[in-house]
Amino acid sequence: MRNILISITLIAILISGCTVNLWTMLPPIQPVDLVSEGDAAHGAELFTKGAHEAPPCSSCHTLGDSTFSLGPKLTGVYERAGRREPDLTAEAYLYESITEPGAYVVSGYRDIMYPHYAEKLSQQEIADLIAYLMTL
Repeated sequence: MRNILISITLIAILISGCTVNLWTMLPPIQPVDLVSEGDAAHGAELFTKGAHEAPPCSSCHTLGDSTFSLGPKLTGVYERAGRREPDLTAEAYLYESITEPGAYVVSGYRDIMYPHYAEKLSQQEIADLIAYLMTL
């Protein structure tokens, strides 16, 4: 959705010939009420199995003491997420990390996360996934 808004805004600017700070024109991301609406059990299933042709998170992220993972280990991610960006709650940080994976890349890791979770997963499924991540 955000990409569509950016495209429409860019076209409007090109047609009008004016220059504008695009980021001030975009609506803020409003995640669903992740705490009260998420189903952690379904989120665990999404984490391990994926859905709608989107890969499972567990294909790159590990839990526990695994020695290798392509993405950051997610045990304790909720606690760390609350400290990563001063203006974001842990839930909002996790939401943006899933829906816009290039926005916050953890030091020591590359920006290689699957970029289409926002298109493949519903808002409810994202809330479920975040509810599960909050239990780790």
